[in-house]
Amino acid sequence: MKKFAIMTAALLVAGMISPAFADCDVRKADEDKQARCAEKCDDEFISRKMNYGANQAEVLANKKACDAACGCPQNSKE
Repeated sequence: MKKFAIMTAALLVAGMISPAFADCDVRKADEDKQARCAEKCDDEFISRKMNYGANQAEVLANKKACDAACGCPQNSKE
């Protein structure tokens, strides 16, 4: 019984963790609407970060807000 409980807990944890990373991969933007949204956030972040006069704190805050709106807050962790 104890082995069954440990195995069930491990499978539940693996099941909860894997979908969080599967949908926000920007390399799958052709297949997934959420990934396409995350890709747009990355594109905007990169283009605004390269701007010489940009406020970098504001650019990072906008990226975090965009990722949160897409449902991918893990993409803006640094």
